Amino acid sequence: MRARLAAAVVLGVLGFARSAHSQAGADRTFIDSVATDLSRSSASSHVEESRCSAAEGALNRLCVGMVLARRVEFTASRDDAVAAEKLFRRTVEERPKWAIAWYGLGISRLQLARAGLTAKEGPLQPVGVSFEAGAGYALVRALEIDSMLVGAGEALALGPMPREGASRLRERVLMLRRIRDFQPLSPVARVAMVRVEREAGDADTAVAMLQEALAQGADSGVAYLEMARSFYRAGKPIAGRAALFQGAAAATTQLSQSRYREALGWAGTPEELSQWDSLPPARRAVWLEAFWSSRDVRDGREDGARLVEHYKRLEYAFESFRIVIPQKGRQRLRSTAMAGDRVAFAAGELATVESTEQARNSSGDGFEEQFDALVGGNVPFRNFAIQQDLIDDRGAVWIRHGKPDTQLRTSGGTAKEAWMYRRAGEEPLILFFAETDFDGTAGASVLVPTIAGADLQQIGQLCGAGLGMCDELLRYAQTEGPRLTGGIDNRRSAGGLGNPTTSPRPQTQQMTALRDQGLTQIRRAVTTDANPVTFSQPIEPIAQIYGLDVAVGGSPRLVVAFAIPGDKLSYSNPPEAGGRSVYPLRIRVLSADAGTGRRVELDTTRQFATAQPLNAGQFLTGQVELPVAAGRHGATLVLTQPDGRGALARLSTVVVPTVGGGLTVSDVVLGREGSGVRWNSGATLVPLNPLNAYLTGESAELYYQIGGQVQGVRYATRLEFFKAGEEDKPPKLAIAFRGEARTAREEVLRTVALGELAPGRYRLRVTVSGNDNTATSTAWLAVNRK
Repeated sequence: MRARLAAAVVLGVLGFARSAHSQAGADRTFIDSVATDLSRSSASSHVEESRCSAAEGALNRLCVGMVLARRVEFTASRDDAVAAEKLFRRTVEERPKWAIAWYGLGISRLQLARAGLTAKEGPLQPVGVSFEAGAGYALVRALEIDSMLVGAGEALALGPMPREGASRLRERVLMLRRIRDFQPLSPVARVAMVRVEREAGDADTAVAMLQEALAQGADSGVAYLEMARSFYRAGKPIAGRAALFQGAAAATTQLSQSRYREALGWAGTPEELSQWDSLPPARRAVWLEAFWSSRDVRDGREDGARLVEHYKRLEYAFESFRIVIPQKGRQRLRSTAMAGDRVAFAAGELATVESTEQARNSSGDGFEEQFDALVGGNVPFRNFAIQQDLIDDRGAVWIRHGKPDTQLRTSGGTAKEAWMYRRAGEEPLILFFAETDFDGTAGASVLVPTIAGADLQQIGQLCGAGLGMCDELLRYAQTEGPRLTGGIDNRRSAGGLGNPTTSPRPQTQQMTALRDQGLTQIRRAVTTDANPVTFSQPIEPIAQIYGLDVAVGGSPRLVVAFAIPGDKLSYSNPPEAGGRSVYPLRIRVLSADAGTGRRVELDTTRQFATAQPLNAGQFLTGQVELPVAAGRHGATLVLTQPDGRGALARLSTVVVPTVGGGLTVSDVVLGREGSGVRWNSGATLVPLNPLNAYLTGESAELYYQIGGQVQGVRYATRLEFFKAGEEDKPPKLAIAFRGEARTAREEVLRTVALGELAPGRYRLRVTVSGNDNTATSTAWLAVNRK
């Protein structure tokens, strides 16, 4: 999985003549004229080495190196990039006091990094140091010789981070701090300097620099987005959240909008990314606030908790899963980092990184168009972009889902990993990672659908120990492996499944099934996110959440009914309870308006007392309500006890009725007399049934609200009970009736006999029609044997 950072590196020639330190005046004039000519070139055919024929020795090599470096911007030629670096390297060895030579060496190293070549030893570049880091050292040396060399300052600020991270940033940070007060750096470069400070670990300085950049005309959308991350890294989440939403409102340029879209891609679903793309800029701040607020409600968290966790994960992923190995060409990575990207995992099918020329044309982040206005047009090199793969698939999954509940690695051979996330009420999320196209030091970096092709020992290491991560594959390796490999010893050993020399290969049908299962898990991993509350023990409640109006006065509300198995709860017998068993329970109902993100919460603690402790088959039931605005809401119920037991139930969408408008039917309440739980609408006592289940032959108390009726018009109502999975077939039970509307709003409470329904699960559809309008609502119920 690929995370992209396109860094525009601009080489300026402002002050070139003055900066040709230790060169004769004629030489400085010559180099300045060459730079001017290069700045006017608009195609590779305009960049001729013959321009340098008037110079000799080191000056000639410097001139040819500049010409080749400029040509690389048009052709992306690796040969020219290699030749330019050699010329600049020889020049700095012969003329170590020439600032421009060091400047050119830094640029040529960035071009080699962009071309994907393996770094090698050279001046200020020890063995094993990446080209990005070596370029930084060369640019720093150029500025040490001449601190007013504007092009070098811009390149140092805008250049890509070294793959080694903060360990190779100290000199770069110190030089940028030194020149920022007197060099005429562009606002874009000043914002880019913030990333260097933050990467080096100084978030507070990064914030101060962003405030300076804003005052000097930086793109406010980009600056506030960077400021948000810096505030969160500095442990100031309130300021970080404010900056994030302020920047979204100010993101009107193509650059700032693309940066916000990229940031959203770490957590958004494909549908959410499409929504974002369709929004006008004026609505994006409100939408983004609703996006993050809905996740807090979904996960049962405090307001703002998901953003805090998101930035923690982001920093950890970029620290722990950064690709830091020397490159061997361009590594081939699958394109699944963002939710909207293609997922392609057929055997041998890999999405390769774009060609260097494509990267140059597509990843400049809009900088080239702004450069003339920001720095000036008299520059030899307008734009240089590096397509940098920063983190691998593990990092992208970590940002979405956090630390795995189980994490296993192979020992020996090609690196592989298995991660498992346990989710209450959901199937576990099981993922496999494998090393690919690396030299063995990067670890298992790429998502794969299955490890069926691994050797038996590795399958045992990742699927054994009774963890349930890939039991089917483990059984296959133990039973089919010996048959397919001619009797390999498949006995278990302390290290896994023995040490076979041949891998079992599943048959085509089995391989396809394993691959399809793995693809389903991968799609789930890269298109969803989670930050679930954890509990010491699950209490497994059954809950119903309804959106309903009230008869007179007050707001509409969420009505919540719940039932908890008594044997899952803890209790005590305090003396003041008179021998009764007391069950303490904290009840929280959280709601987020889908349109505005406005959050509403109920938080209460109740003590339930029973004559005797509840046993298996007995339930603790209750009901609460939360006033909310009319509209669409995400709703979550969180039930906890003091000893850490608890559970969470949620509905992604609850429609709360609105007053006025067209014909509507509210949520349908399926109640049961004798359940002990009722809700008062202000006009009707409504029986509830938290279990939402009935015994054969019982009756259901059906309640719903109709809105938007026209007084005096006759309306037809039809109740249809469909067997689950048979919605395309005739209903098992249908009831129809008609009546004249007496008011615009009406509450309906009817007793419906379920004797004709066999045991099973059913979907009820209520349809009301009249006055050329129709409205429907659905509900689910279960019928159990007596």
